[in-house]
Amino acid sequence: MNFRTISDLNKTINDNLHRIPQDIDIVVGVPRSGMLAASIISLLLNLPLSDLESFIRGELYTNGNTKHNSKWVNSIEEAKKVLVVEDSSQSGRSMIETKEKLKKSGFKDKIIYLIIYVTYKTVCYADLYFEICNSPRMFEWNYLHHSGLMNVCFDIDGVLCVDPTENENDDGKRYKIFLQNAILRVRPTAAIGYLITSRLEKYRADTEDWLKKNGILYHHLIMMPLQTKEERLASGSHGKFKAEYYSKLKDTNLFIESEESQAEEIAFLTKKAVYCVGNQKFYDESNSYKRKAERRYKFNNKIVKIAKWIFPQKIREFLKKYVLKI
Repeated sequence: MNFRTISDLNKTINDNLHRIPQDIDIVVGVPRSGMLAASIISLLLNLPLSDLESFIRGELYTNGNTKHNSKWVNSIEEAKKVLVVEDSSQSGRSMIETKEKLKKSGFKDKIIYLIIYVTYKTVCYADLYFEICNSPRMFEWNYLHHSGLMNVCFDIDGVLCVDPTENENDDGKRYKIFLQNAILRVRPTAAIGYLITSRLEKYRADTEDWLKKNGILYHHLIMMPLQTKEERLASGSHGKFKAEYYSKLKDTNLFIESEESQAEEIAFLTKKAVYCVGNQKFYDESNSYKRKAERRYKFNNKIVKIAKWIFPQKIREFLKKYVLKI
């Protein structure tokens, strides 16, 4: 899974900013997600911004108290070169439609088309692109509306709704009230393949009612088969439980988790992709192994330092070679 976060988008733009021609007068974003990339670029280059339809109507956005540069144009008619920005292209259809709309704008020979993320097949639709990012792929800024959610696993608490407070999480009356009235965080517009939650199986009816009430579409709901909150806490298996099912589901390629340590654990145990909404980071096999290795290295160093004060030299060497294996 090629997953790009907003942080990735920002870095990709910054790393490639020098490739944008210096004589651009206006930045135009293709709604909706192209506006995110266009806004970043217009701010970094201190240039006027517009969206596609407004540009066609001859309108620029107002710019607040932004200090204009010496080449700032005050109207579209003054522009000699325009940068039209799309965040990504999967089939090329959006860029084809965009070019068709702009044919009659009078700027046909003055427009440069930039697509941030292209595939090998859609490179041809861009005058300029920043990265080849092939399928399967998703982006943080629009994954909730991706048809590919059929192949994605979601946690519920902290992802679709807010987490319960300590007071609400009593495995009793207050928790039942929380389940029935949990505050919605996001509502995906596409059907989710699998909801995998550490909520207990006995709360299935309450959970299903909340999902229906909030218009969240899904195909499977997998809950923890324990009886009490105490059993769940004692097992300490939240991440392991989710990873077990995610690993078995061969048609899935992404897990959406809210808690950082669980996201790392799920990625490490399954060797599959995880996106953590709690810290807006993406985890896959490579960085989950790296993080585990870093933690082990730090732990081993602490043990070595302690051993220096306690054990003789020969015992320290034995520990390093046969126990810590460093």
